[in-house]
Amino acid sequence: MVVDTSVILAVFFNEKYSDWAVEQMNRYARELRMSTVNLTETLIRLQDRQPQLFASLEEKLLYNGIRFVAPDVEQSRIAAAARIKFPLNLGDCFVYALASQEDCPILTLDKDFRVLNHEVIHPF
Repeated sequence: MVVDTSVILAVFFNEKYSDWAVEQMNRYARELRMSTVNLTETLIRLQDRQPQLFASLEEKLLYNGIRFVAPDVEQSRIAAAARIKFPLNLGDCFVYALASQEDCPILTLDKDFRVLNHEVIHPF
């Protein structure tokens, strides 16, 4: 299961669907992975929104059991093709690329993923 940035932000900032996100992350805890591109995106947003809590939030993120995967050339190709084909931002393209390469679903709160021909787990 590839975790999208939206899920992590919802949990850390107690946003709408945060309880659902925690439930899903607990349910799939042993299968969670995240592209390091999305890790970067998440760290930027954490620093921007909660600079005073950044160190503790970063530690929680890095040591919660998610497997972080650096993109390779194939993922870059998949992400580039996805950007041309779908209305996704750069981070979303790498979520899709990792999920495609590892043949697993995407855990997200982002409605943009509904256009994909890929398994997406979301609350709506």
